[in-house]
Amino acid sequence: MPFGSTSHLVPYHDRTPVGLGFPRVRHRYHSDSESDLYYRQHIAHVPRPLSSTALRLRDASLKCDRNLGWNIDWAVAFLVHHLGEKSSPGAADTLKKVRIYAEGLYKEGLGKEVAYRVFNKLDQTLFAGHLKDAVFLDIGSLGRDVSGATYSHGWGLDPKVKRISIVLNGDVLQHARSREILAALIHHMIHAYFLVACGPQVEKEVAYGRLGHGHHFGKVMLAIKNLSVAHGKPLGPLGFGHPLGFRRFSHYDDEYYDQKKQHHSPVEEKWYCSHCYSDVNPISEGDIDEWYAGICKPLGDLPDSVRSATVQIYNPILVPAAKIDAFLSMRKAFDKARSRFLEISNKVLPETFMAFLQLLHTGIYGPDPSPVIVAGRKGPPVIKPPQPNSPAYLLTDIRIFQMGCAMGFDELKAIALDRMKRQYITHEDPVTLLKQIYNGGEPDPDLKEWVLKFLVRMP
Repeated sequence: MPFGSTSHLVPYHDRTPVGLGFPRVRHRYHSDSESDLYYRQHIAHVPRPLSSTALRLRDASLKCDRNLGWNIDWAVAFLVHHLGEKSSPGAADTLKKVRIYAEGLYKEGLGKEVAYRVFNKLDQTLFAGHLKDAVFLDIGSLGRDVSGATYSHGWGLDPKVKRISIVLNGDVLQHARSREILAALIHHMIHAYFLVACGPQVEKEVAYGRLGHGHHFGKVMLAIKNLSVAHGKPLGPLGFGHPLGFRRFSHYDDEYYDQKKQHHSPVEEKWYCSHCYSDVNPISEGDIDEWYAGICKPLGDLPDSVRSATVQIYNPILVPAAKIDAFLSMRKAFDKARSRFLEISNKVLPETFMAFLQLLHTGIYGPDPSPVIVAGRKGPPVIKPPQPNSPAYLLTDIRIFQMGCAMGFDELKAIALDRMKRQYITHEDPVTLLKQIYNGGEPDPDLKEWVLKFLVRMP
């Protein structure tokens, strides 16, 4: 029976011991169990019934649309905290027992059943049980270069399945050791966790990271890998890529060997599933830890509202994500930062920032310039004798414009400049305005053009 077949996963009374294993091979690597013995012969075994919970992993009709509604930064922070010694003191020991149990199944010729029999314990231990009933688990033929694929809700290979699908690749796992099967499964469970925590994959949000191999994936992967070291050998095969893609089974020397690596052929990657090639470029642990310390870790000290997927954060002011949808340059800034945190330039004054927030929430910012705007007349404004109590219409506009320049917010610049051009009169001190414009060096060309017209404006 090929590794990809799952017909053996039926209740106990329908099963026989025939064909449940695959050929045992000699290899020079130590096992994950306490024993370092090599099992060179096929071992007879008595079939064991799968639990009802494990059988639910194969139930194509089962539905589960669990969505925790978290943003991906909080999803990482939560899981790293969950895997800590204080939160889960027995997690490392449980993971070690799972590895020993998986090795035992492997030695009994039940390699195909490892993923089904350990999935729920891994979910409880590593993912706080959030994957329960949310994942359909299958084994299929996916070629030589991927460990498997994780599909967003309803996008799996079986059209009847409406929940998240994990399809492990039988083409490479048929020659895998138990530790490699576990590593491949955990790799895809990380992807599934982000789909549960942050909701289904959306075509325009591929870069968000649910099914990618960026910093978010890397931090969770490293947290699990470090956990595996606590009471045993590190789960070495767990990584950004995997060591299985170019491994071949030799019928001549009964050993594994690695062919010279060749990069996978470029293809148009589908947005609704992961692409878990063997040669995914890794991110260094130092870079990941630095990123985590600046982006995810601070969330634990902020209000619970920062967990939501519908909130963006400015230093650390919370803004509903929908409020910035109309500002393309702002959305691009968040995408470029790969985070919901956006640092505001230290050149921006607090009162300017508050005017900016007012604009996001209401579509306008104060002071209201209507007293210096008259239909049919346009600016730049005529300079009138300064009045100490005159509202700072132009000064606020200039500062908003400069904030747009500093942050790369083109829409902000356009809004401020439009207000400046529509004012026909001003009682503000022109010296104060010019200092604001030129103290930071040569002004933006659009602002400089406005200044030249402002200075020569006649009644």
